[in-house]
Amino acid sequence: MSVSSFLDRNLREGTAWIERTLAAEAVAARAGLLQAIDPRVKLIGLLALLVFSLLSRNIWVIASVYGLSLLLAVASRISITAFLRRVWLFVPVFTAAIALPALFLTPGERLGSLGGLTITHQGVWGAIFLISRVATAISISTLLVLTTKWHRLLLALRALRVPSSVIIVLTMCYRYIFVLVRLFNDFLLARKSRVIGRMPWRENVRFLARTAGIMLVRSLRLADDVYLAMLARGFDGEIDLPARQPLRRIDYGWLAAILVLIGALIWKG
Repeated sequence: MSVSSFLDRNLREGTAWIERTLAAEAVAARAGLLQAIDPRVKLIGLLALLVFSLLSRNIWVIASVYGLSLLLAVASRISITAFLRRVWLFVPVFTAAIALPALFLTPGERLGSLGGLTITHQGVWGAIFLISRVATAISISTLLVLTTKWHRLLLALRALRVPSSVIIVLTMCYRYIFVLVRLFNDFLLARKSRVIGRMPWRENVRFLARTAGIMLVRSLRLADDVYLAMLARGFDGEIDLPARQPLRRIDYGWLAAILVLIGALIWKG
């Protein structure tokens, strides 16, 4: 592998990550259904759907919640292709490792065999339940992240009595991870501009290891500098929140719709 292709690939990945994050912020600024709902009640409603889908033992109920997430994505002006890509690129990789062994290890009625291993009816349904639950949970979480700006989501968490220390850590991580990613891209670009020809694979690994060490030292130094700057400006461990906005009719309607939906699904399933 040439150093050029190695650096190009890492530069593309870092830049693409920043672009995807900025695109998510643009989606949250659109005039859609979920964007218009107060983050506090939106968080409560989607969290209720998430917990309900994880606890349900009826595959049709889980499928209904997943279908609802697709409808909410369309109503919130989210590209359905991008939405499905976000969900289903994650599900096969991390869920198949757990779901596939269940096909053979779960005792029950025999359906067939593959490579000398017996596939059971209960194993197939167990894998289907696991994949459907994970897909539904990721879909609901993706809806929340895409339709809510990060600072408003953090304010919603604080309104729900999440400790201020957790909010501060999340805020700082979100803010300075962009700084560190851009710094990493600068390292790669500087390296690329000073290298001509092919470099051994081991040299690429050494460069990446050195860069990781430098990034660690820079991040620790940055954390200290930021904390000292906050103390110099009167930081006392608490964050000042803006006054809570009163809930509107659409917010009450959202909560009522979620409660009615969950009640109907419980009655049906």
